[in-house]
Formats: sequence, C-alpha cells, structure tokens
Amino acid sequence: MSEQEISALTAALEGEYAATYAYGLIGAQLTGAQLLRAHSALDSHRQHRDSLRQDLAALGALVPEPAAVYDTGVPINSAATAVSLAIEVERQLVPRWADVASSQSGANRTGAAKNGQECAVRAVVWGGAPQAFPG
Repeated sequence: MSEQEISALTAALEGEYAATYAYGLIGAQLTGAQLLRAHSALDSHRQHRDSLRQDLAALGALVPEPAAVYDTGVPINSAATAVSLAIEVERQLVPRWADVASSQSGANRTGAAKNGQECAVRAVVWGGAPQAFPG
C-alpha cells in the first residue's frame, strides 16, 4: 500500500468527519424538504466515513479519530447559513475524493469517483454554482 493512497484515504476520512459534524449543525436550522435533504446527506457521509475507517484499518494504517469540534467559519444560526455551509462542505470533499480516485484502481477508483460526483451534485442541489470536476 502506497503512502499516497493512505494519505488520500486519511484526508477523505477527515473531510467526512467534518461533514458529519457540519450536517448536525445544518439540520438543526432546516425544515421540510431541506431537512430531509440534510438527513439524506448525513446518512451518505456517515456511510462514507465508516467505509473509509474500515479501508484504513484493513490496510493496517492509523485510523484518525474525529475532532471534538470543527470550525464552520461563521455561526450556523439560520437556514441561509446552514445551506451555505452545506454547499461548502460538499465542495471541499470533491477534491479529496478525486485524490482517492487517483490513488486507486478498478472498483475502488470508480467508487471514489462516484463519491466525489455525489458531493459535487449535492453542492449544486443545495444551490451552489457548478464547478469543474478535478482531473
């Protein structure tokens, strides 16, 4: 297992930790369809987090623990700030998943690319402007 692969998996895991934290704050400010979207995103990020933890453990790599708190940059105290955070969280994960995809092959590469695509689409669904997929 290469150091590049472990580094990419670790960075993606750290991003997924931050995403699961952020979606707890995001969901607290939303209602209706937006709240359902936040719950769906949280479920997806939890699955990715758990999968990354298992992948790193299977490689015999150090599996970092999540931080106790993450800096959101601004207080998340309204639906507008929650949506802005959701867009930013998703955008920050796209290059991390692209790095994982570039360090993998076969089904693992495809899965990582799909995860990055999922984040990019979610950012747009939240109202963010489309951005070019890295690579």
